[in-house]
Amino acid sequence: MRLFFLAALTALTACSAHPTPVGVTLEDGEVLVGDITTDTLHLDGDLGALAIPLDDVGVVLPVDAEKIADSEGRVTVWLRNGSELRGTWQQPELAVGMAVGGHTVHVDLPVGDIQAVQTRGSQEWPSGALFRVQTVAGDDFLVDARRSRLPIENELGTFEPMLSECTMAVALGDGTWRLELKNGTVLLGRPKESALTFVLPMGPETLSVPLAKLARMDRGEWQPSSLRSAPEPMAEQKARPALSSGEGWFDYRPMSAAKR
Repeated sequence: MRLFFLAALTALTACSAHPTPVGVTLEDGEVLVGDITTDTLHLDGDLGALAIPLDDVGVVLPVDAEKIADSEGRVTVWLRNGSELRGTWQQPELAVGMAVGGHTVHVDLPVGDIQAVQTRGSQEWPSGALFRVQTVAGDDFLVDARRSRLPIENELGTFEPMLSECTMAVALGDGTWRLELKNGTVLLGRPKESALTFVLPMGPETLSVPLAKLARMDRGEWQPSSLRSAPEPMAEQKARPALSSGEGWFDYRPMSAAKR
């Protein structure tokens, strides 16, 4: 029996003045293409409540399941810059206006049966130097290094360099971090807080990552030419590739598929 999360269309249209083109793949093989007018996707993740602008979303897929009902609402959201955020989709309501027969048909989607949500937004792969953060829960996102700081303190005082100033920022394993700056400065110290707060170029404005949940943080160069298509996460998702066949649909490529 299908799991239905029915959305009130009037509530959705009140959220945003402009529609977002999407393609939605259902369990039975149906692919519904139309516009949705909700403007924010809400995730309850390992890093707390996340509000993600729909304009930044590329693809939404259930975690380790064929459909959202089987994943109990847990999804991976790929942003248009390659970042991945995981969590439980809160109030998963989607109403789509479909152009059929010369007029718009409004459909309340059975969200539990959704296998994928894909937008028509273009990719915004970053260029040049960047910082990438990974968490133990599987979040994997890009950081705005020019607006994110890494405060540390030691016996000499407190230092709060921007990540863009750092050529290296690594935890040494005993709670001490080693920061190497572009001007040749090398600092050893402990983070000033128990969590690092990052400003994101896309998605939530900021993310606060407890040190205990930080799996890895790297500075690197992103080379778009080195991107290759990633395998489908679920072999049964046979309808999705049709949406990324050169018609302007977002073709997600996880950052794990990029050579850095």
